[in-house]
Amino acid sequence: MLDQDPEVLAAFAEESATRITSLERGLLELERDPAHPAAELLNAVFRDAHSVKAGANLLGLRQVETAAHRLENVLDLLRSGRMQAGPDVCQALLDGVDLLRDILDSPRDPEGDPRLSALARLAG
Repeated sequence: MLDQDPEVLAAFAEESATRITSLERGLLELERDPAHPAAELLNAVFRDAHSVKAGANLLGLRQVETAAHRLENVLDLLRSGRMQAGPDVCQALLDGVDLLRDILDSPRDPEGDPRLSALARLAG
């Protein structure tokens, strides 16, 4: 991250923080009624994860991209109906949001982090 233009990184960090907050709010809403997820809610949280992933990709921020991609994979399974949003799935997604925040606050390789591993297991 340090090799990038500070203004670009600041804009990415600000946009990502907004997206992550929106993603978290949506997941908390999903957690309240996981048996009946609204399609528009699933689409919105997917878009938030996708936007963070895409921005990270453009900036070469592989750690952020990896974590956001894992979130996106699980959210895509929920959107397509190939997975149900039970308590374990919701918790893994919320943990993934925390992981994204942690990586943005202190860049590091998320491989080996149990939160990333949980998302990978869910996505199969």
